[in-house]
Amino acid sequence: MFLRPNLRLTRRVPFNLICAVLIFLAASKAANADELAVWNFNDSDLNVDHGSGILTSNLNVVNILFAAGTTTNARQGDPAGQALSLQGGTSNANNGRNITLAVSTAGFANIVVSLATQGTSTGFNSNQFQYSLDGISFINFGSPFVPATAFGSVPIVFSLAAIAGLNNNPNAAFRIVFNGATSSTGNNRIDNIVVEGTTIDTAEVPEPTSVMLLLSGLGGLYKIKRRRKSITK
Repeated sequence: MFLRPNLRLTRRVPFNLICAVLIFLAASKAANADELAVWNFNDSDLNVDHGSGILTSNLNVVNILFAAGTTTNARQGDPAGQALSLQGGTSNANNGRNITLAVSTAGFANIVVSLATQGTSTGFNSNQFQYSLDGISFINFGSPFVPATAFGSVPIVFSLAAIAGLNNNPNAAFRIVFNGATSSTGNNRIDNIVVEGTTIDTAEVPEPTSVMLLLSGLGGLYKIKRRRKSITK
């Protein structure tokens, strides 16, 4: 006994398969974030570890320390190593002071800043994230955040995609202002600070040309399918 092939099915499969491939190719244009700057603090300093950027602080130098870190938000296989540890200082002098990240976003959009953090009960408990379009004037972004008592597995993420002025900006900068410390040794640890974005060519998905190619391809395939149907009638 011979099985007769289903000709309608064999015609439909290539059409559906090609459609799926076209949709996949269009979706594959979706931009993956590129790391612009990463600080893991494993060298017990403020130097950037991957990418390019400058981290500065106006906290008292004696209160800028390093302690055990985490792999939360770590990149490129970085080990837990060390974390930045910031203390309240004598008479809580470091309340109102900050760390500032200068990171050029030239060629990039959809900027995101993320980090792992934890704090002691007498450390900074009201920390304000800010951004700057010129590296001079800073604007609050969201409400102050309170560090958890342990790093945990989920980083704090600041998605700045809606701030168009940060796109393709060589003067972009980011800041965390610390407040709420109630003792000189109360501290916050910060680890694995990551600034990332998507390249300008792929930031908008799908691109107009991709949409046109997809639509024209689907239109052509639909006409072929219609023609085949009319022939078989």
